[in-house]
Amino acid sequence: MRIQVHKINQILSGIAGWLMFAMMMLLVVDVITRSFNMPLQLMAELSVFVMMIVIYLGFSRCEEHGEHVRLEFAVNALPKRFRSIANSASQVIAVAVIGLMLYAVTNDAWSSFLTGSAIEGTVDMPIWPTKFVMVVGMVFFLLQGIVNLVDPIGRPGEADHAPEFE
Repeated sequence: MRIQVHKINQILSGIAGWLMFAMMMLLVVDVITRSFNMPLQLMAELSVFVMMIVIYLGFSRCEEHGEHVRLEFAVNALPKRFRSIANSASQVIAVAVIGLMLYAVTNDAWSSFLTGSAIEGTVDMPIWPTKFVMVVGMVFFLLQGIVNLVDPIGRPGEADHAPEFE
């Protein structure tokens, strides 16, 4: 399962990179059109949607490489045996929190879909599609958290290191 999740993480991070490029282009076009007193409607809002998608699609890749914020200096001060226990305990807590976040994001996306939430303007822009992409990002974030929790159990001695693939 680790290899499949890794491949999905690569795809999602590639999509996130291209979306980041698209967001930059949207903002450049917005700045240029504003300088000619012809601003385009909803450009700022669209770039916020793209940024939210980029963030959520990047969660799983960040978790895969152990790059989320951690209090490493405290854990590294522990003896190796206790360090492994502390890392495992923190990963259990992380998976539980990610599961709760997935539940909350899913409920919010579903509610947004049912109510037809949109940003009002000259053209109403629905926000539920963005929220469902966020749910997809959270699903793979949870899967990666589970992989990180279960994977070191089968390979003692490697519990302190994030997997390297490249």
